[in-house]
Amino acid sequence: MLLRLILLAIIGIVIYRLFGGKVPFLDKEKNPKEQKKEHEFGQIEATSECASCGTYMTEDDALIYQKKAYCSTKCLEKAK
Repeated sequence: MLLRLILLAIIGIVIYRLFGGKVPFLDKEKNPKEQKKEHEFGQIEATSECASCGTYMTEDDALIYQKKAYCSTKCLEKAK
């Protein structure tokens, strides 16, 4: 009887996953902070606004000075 219940549970999980379901204890993400969000347009990157001119740029491209983001060295020099 117990073997049948275990077998039924395994079959249920397999069918659930075939239709796109996720099982929390089986589908853990390695590092949730590093995962990038998938959007209909592709991957979305975080953006920052330049403290000097207001231009938006990705956080990878931003120049950080005294906890403020700048889009270029020109804007950075203007702010000093």
